[in-house]
Amino acid sequence: ANDSEYGLSSSIFSNDAARIFRFIDEIETGMTHVNSPTTGGEAHVPFGGIKSTGIGEREQGSTALDFYTELKVVYVDYTGRKREGNLY
Repeated sequence: ANDSEYGLSSSIFSNDAARIFRFIDEIETGMTHVNSPTTGGEAHVPFGGIKSTGIGEREQGSTALDFYTELKVVYVDYTGRKREGNLY
């Protein structure tokens, strides 16, 4: 997955916590969803990817100024239920 020139969002489906957190640490994306589909930008969190994704710094508030940090938003669903989409 990291061979892509883009890095907006990623998703992993697994019950193996070690595999999930290894994926979170190693994947080169700006947003990661765990046991739920990717939905794109979320208005309530800093939105943006890494690599050739987007047109500059992350959007939303003061995080747009913090270009020395690679932020990653992580969603973890521990319910084990099938998810059709996200409504946070």
